[in-house]
Amino acid sequence: MVDATEIYLPLDDLINLDDERVRLNKEIGKVEDELQRVQKKLGNQDFIAKAKDEVIEKERGKAAQFEEKMRTLRTSLEKIAEIQAGRE
Repeated sequence: MVDATEIYLPLDDLINLDDERVRLNKEIGKVEDELQRVQKKLGNQDFIAKAKDEVIEKERGKAAQFEEKMRTLRTSLEKIAEIQAGRE
């Protein structure tokens, strides 16, 4: 995914879907950790009270980006599952 543009390539026979599923799950774990860290920061009333508005907005932007990345990664996992189901 590049900015708001998604490009799909037919990679059925070019990649190992099991390896790709493992990679995506690992990436999801990393993104979940980052999202939780940002959400914890945004949920901290001391942070909200002391931080400048620009910093708070930056953190909210990060949270939104992580949430979007999670949706994209999960969609990719679903597509892999569909492809593998179709092969069986």
